[in-house]
Amino acid sequence: MKKSVLFLLFLIIVPSVSAAQTPFEEIHGDILRKMDVLRALPLFKRDSLKAPQPTPVQGQFDVTHYTLDIAFNDLTESVEGTVTITLESLIDSLSSVDINADIVLTISSLVQIGYGSLPWSRNGDVISIPLPSKLASGEKTSIEIEYGGNPLTAVNPGLFFRSYDGKPVIYNLSEPWSARTWWPCKDYPDDKALFDIYLSVPSDLFATSNGSYIDYTDETNWGRPYKRYHWRENYQMTTYLASISATEYVCLEDTFVYAPGETMTVTNYVPPSKVAAAEEDLNIGVPALEFLSSIYGLYPFVEEKYGVVLNNIGGGMEHQTLTSYGIGFVRGDHYYDWIYVHELGHQWFGDCISCENWTHIWLNEGWASYTEALWMEHIYGASALKSYMEGKDDPGTWNGPVLRDPDNTNPWYYFDPVVYDKAAWIIHMFRHIAGDSTFFDMIKGYTSDPRFRYSHANTDDFTGVCEDYYGSSLDWFFDPWLTREDRPIYSWSWNSYPRGVDTLLSIGVTQTQGYPYTMPVDFRITTTSGQVDTVLWVDKHEESFLLSMGNTTIDVELDPDHWILCDKSNIPTDADLPAITFLEQNYPNPFNPVTTIRFGLEEPARVSIAVFDVRGRFIATLTNRSYSAGESEVTWDGTNLSGRDVSSGLYFYRLTAGDIRITKKMILLR
Repeated sequence: MKKSVLFLLFLIIVPSVSAAQTPFEEIHGDILRKMDVLRALPLFKRDSLKAPQPTPVQGQFDVTHYTLDIAFNDLTESVEGTVTITLESLIDSLSSVDINADIVLTISSLVQIGYGSLPWSRNGDVISIPLPSKLASGEKTSIEIEYGGNPLTAVNPGLFFRSYDGKPVIYNLSEPWSARTWWPCKDYPDDKALFDIYLSVPSDLFATSNGSYIDYTDETNWGRPYKRYHWRENYQMTTYLASISATEYVCLEDTFVYAPGETMTVTNYVPPSKVAAAEEDLNIGVPALEFLSSIYGLYPFVEEKYGVVLNNIGGGMEHQTLTSYGIGFVRGDHYYDWIYVHELGHQWFGDCISCENWTHIWLNEGWASYTEALWMEHIYGASALKSYMEGKDDPGTWNGPVLRDPDNTNPWYYFDPVVYDKAAWIIHMFRHIAGDSTFFDMIKGYTSDPRFRYSHANTDDFTGVCEDYYGSSLDWFFDPWLTREDRPIYSWSWNSYPRGVDTLLSIGVTQTQGYPYTMPVDFRITTTSGQVDTVLWVDKHEESFLLSMGNTTIDVELDPDHWILCDKSNIPTDADLPAITFLEQNYPNPFNPVTTIRFGLEEPARVSIAVFDVRGRFIATLTNRSYSAGESEVTWDGTNLSGRDVSSGLYFYRLTAGDIRITKKMILLR
């Protein structure tokens, strides 16, 4: 990496990273600490922090541009600024506007550009602004809000003041809805806008942000020399991704060549004491951009930049084009590369395509978590992918379903480990179901889809794209895996036994959880002549399968490569008995005048085999008595109960043994 000296400072809550932390804690340490603060609050305050919902008025307009012009006082841990909001009406007669601003922010002036001061009222964190004249659909206006306050005093703060190496650090963590604690905005992930961001900080600091660096100017604030840095984000961005990170920084640069003669600068900002370690750890940037661009489509913000800015943040935060990255992750040994690629993966999933609302946060975090696994597979191969995903199987830490409940009153419920790890498993399982070719085509189709690119998507949007590429409905897969809290619990047994010149394999599968899942399940069958892989669709509590193998079976494994998030156990069976109750196809078929029907029992039972015509009318009983466990057979000569020949046609024969009923078809030709 090329090195140029810039001086900045950045902040995060946790000064170091403990190796004893779980992966979830390492990625979002600050969020967990916010959770701890929340748990200590009185109940009435916790309820006030439930996921905010847009007001009816906020659904009537779209913000198209923000100009943030904010000065940061590290001595008083306060801000003063002006936010100019350009918005467009979505209805025929927009008469008012609602903006989010936490109660820790004091509004000193509110002006409609081209008109003048406007009246306003406040209800909690919603500022309601009547407009002097109604806006027609598609008509735009701009509102300028002057304000100030101490964001750190908010119950759920999004801006922090810390220090590192003796220098002040100023940084934000606005996810999920804390942008409103340090600047007024329409603070919901589905409303994206373009940004001009002016950040005024003490003159010995450098302030980074999203998009492209424009310039800086000198000024004076609170009687001290300041620099006012200008950044511009020309890609649509949601409010929680707008960022500041300011301290003394050294700028390390690298070059991502994404096409012949086309390059993008990879820009990393690190404190001077971390330069040597960062030059090693952050050299992953270009290879990671190359790999993820090859599977996800070209890095979506290639006209601007990518990089990380170090601070003492407890985890990482995928701020658009410039990830905030815990300073403890940079050690010079690439130990935390998985977090680097997690946050880079968010640039596609979360930044370019944002979740419509926090109910669908798994679309952000599940994909970023699976990005880690794909990187491990890319570097170390298929065995590393399997091992890495097995490491994410930790149901003891998962609370609730992957698809979140919008009425939950705990704001940090939306960031439970289940939306990281189980969600990654859902993506992993779909990959195997669809096959790699379809899966990776689907990813690029989704990330390039103009309906969602630089916009937002919900779960139905994503699963709809999956169905388009898969070629049929996937409700049977996504619905249970996203909404249920259990998993398949499989047990299986098998037996191999001769049948004339052939050898048959019977496989019995049981699901013991409350309600069966429908899944294509891999089976690896080892025979005396080698290994055979096959897929059986399992969708009932108890199922039996009969396969003609040609050779004696030595072993049968269910889901041998662990592509299903399940628990499983093999149940040994008596080698002299079939492992299942089964009913074979009659032979010969079609037949005239006699056919043989073979069946097998797992345990002794009374067996009835009856014949019906295509209208369901009873024709004959072939047997109705007790049988021992094992294989038996009956015959039918094409006559009814009266001994008369029945006509040619299609008939059904049904085996009933206890609770088991199996029906097959046969054809009689006279």
